[in-house]
Formats: sequence, C-alpha cells, structure tokens
Amino acid sequence: MRRFLLASLVALLCASMEAQMMTCESPQGAYRECRVGSSGVITLVGELSEGRCVEGATWGTVSAGVVWVDRGCRGRFLIRDSNMTPGSRRVVCESTKGDRQVCPADLVQASDPGGGVYLLRQLSAAACNENETWGYDAERDQIWVEQGCRAEFVVGARFDPKKVIEPLDNLLTCESVNGKRTQCTADTSGGVRIVRPLSDAACRYGKQWGYDAKGIWVNDNCRAEFAVRGKPKAVVTTLACESLDGTKVQCPVDTRYGVALVRQLGEHFCVLGRTWDFDATGVWVSEGCRAQFALGGYRLPSPNVPPNASKVICVGKDDQRVLCPADASHGVGLLRQLSESECVLNHTWGYTRDGIWVERGCRAEFAVAK
Repeated sequence: MRRFLLASLVALLCASMEAQMMTCESPQGAYRECRVGSSGVITLVGELSEGRCVEGATWGTVSAGVVWVDRGCRGRFLIRDSNMTPGSRRVVCESTKGDRQVCPADLVQASDPGGGVYLLRQLSAAACNENETWGYDAERDQIWVEQGCRAEFVVGARFDPKKVIEPLDNLLTCESVNGKRTQCTADTSGGVRIVRPLSDAACRYGKQWGYDAKGIWVNDNCRAEFAVRGKPKAVVTTLACESLDGTKVQCPVDTRYGVALVRQLGEHFCVLGRTWDFDATGVWVSEGCRAQFALGGYRLPSPNVPPNASKVICVGKDDQRVLCPADASHGVGLLRQLSESECVLNHTWGYTRDGIWVERGCRAEFAVAK
C-alpha cells in the first residue's frame, strides 16, 4: 500500500510539472466558477467534500481552463495540456512533396493501446482532412499523409482533442455480489463512465464491467459508482406563471440563483412582493399577474437578461450591509462579480422592492429588470 501511495505521489508530481493544480469550492452549496488562467483538460484528482463531486452533476467545465462546482462540491482539480492525455505522445508526419508518406504510430506500444490517433495541429497550408489527406492504418500501425498535409498527431489518446467532452450525469452504484454477474438498469444511451471503484476487486471495462442498452453489468466482485449520460434533457431558462382567475398560483421551479421578470403577459401589473415573488419551492403569482420569468444563475445568462434592463454596480463593505437604491420590483440578476469576495445570492447579496443589498465585501454589476 505504501509503495502504491508513493508511486501515486511521484506520478502526480511529475504530472503537475506539465499541468496546474487548483482548488475550487462551492460556497455554502452555491454555484461557483474558478479560472486557472490557461487552457486545458480539467480532471478531479482529490475531493475535499464527502462524495459530493460528480462530473456533470456537481462539477464540470464551462470552457477551456474554467471549472464550475455546485451543491457543496469541494475539490482539487488538475489542468493538463488540452491536447494530451496521460500516456499519450505526439508524432509529426509530413507530406512535403505532395506524395504519400507513412510514419510509425507505435500505438500498440503506448501505455494505453486502447486509445486512438487524432490530429492535434495542422502544420501545412494544405488541408489535413481525416480519411482524405491523412489517416491511421491499424493493420500496419502507421499514420499516413498525402497531398501536402503536414501535421502533428496525438497517439494513445482517449478522446479527440478538437472535440468537446460532454459531461455525464446521474450517479449509479452497481455491485457484483458473491462474484456473480449483476445487471443494473440505467439509461445508457449517451454512454457510461466509471467514477470510483468501491471494492478491492478489479473493475476493468469489458471484463469486470460493461454496459448495453438495458443498463450496466458487473461481475467478479466488482463494485463501483458509475456516471451515465442518458438522452438529452431540456434546460429550463424561462418560465411562464399565470394567475388566470385572480387566485394565488405556485409554479414549482429551481429558484436558487434568482428570478427576474422578463415581460408581463396580461393587463394586470406584476409587482414584486405584492402580486409575484419567489421562494425555495418556486415562483408564485396572484391578483391576475401573468408573466414570463427568467431563471438566473451564478451569473444571469445573457439570453435571459431583459432587453430593457438597467445595470447597477453595488459595492459592499466588510463590516456592514449596503443598500443600493433601485426599482427591483421586476427582479434582479447578477451579471458580473467585481470583487475577490464571493457574491452569493441570499448570503452576500440579495434584493427587495427598494433595491439591491450587498455585504461582506461583495462588489458586483447587476441587471435590474423593468
């Protein structure tokens, strides 16, 4: 065990020489984004919370070099060269005179022979199109190029560096009891990834676990947590809530990151705190208020900012709450955090009908709906 830990530490230190390590934490269960300052593939290497970091569900990547965490996930993340994966290497192959050239790939010698060969960087003015001007001959284990294609390739990679890796969702535990094969029903139409083994027994894909259209299977005492990606799910960014007969109507929705009124759908006025409001369970309307609402986030998504919204910068103090006067009766969304101190809805900022309040050093730009 000690030898394994030492080897892991050495490997991690070696990896960190070509990568960057960062810590990103979800403040009080809220959404947060952390920027490392460079591009790269982000992987979770150490969880500081207790089983709360699941890729695609409570953490993921916003863009190259930016990781997000949510719902209490606290972890240490490794940012590697976005064009490389552990065990992969680079090969340059050039068709300098337009004729076909072959270059040894030696994929069978790679530490991960199950990986593939992908174009990393085109070096020529001539186009490098897969299966047209370049390709990989698996039988001869060679990369070929022609028609002037000159390029750098990555060999032994598990993904195409030019394609975005979609996050997985839905965590599932599947266990082989007494060494017998067990089938765990799941929607695997989008793929499966092992998150963490729960046993000392080996869990190798294709041998101790795998999946089919019906779900995930395990055997030989393999016990593990898996993340599965099912069919794409619609993401709700707006909500219509209507009080048709004047009574109070509750519209269930996730309101953790704020709500802003986009436009009224009827003649009755919709006034925050009087004919509409929101709580932890959703948005409510009354007295004939009918409106479309935008659901905010850590930062209010640009498509959800009402076109006639005004912008307000509000600066908090460390020792007291500051109220920035504004007509917030139609809702407020956070656009841009300007401080190092976190701006978390209902913790270090919020709003009432009279304006926006900030405290504990939060300084940010807000969109005020009209």
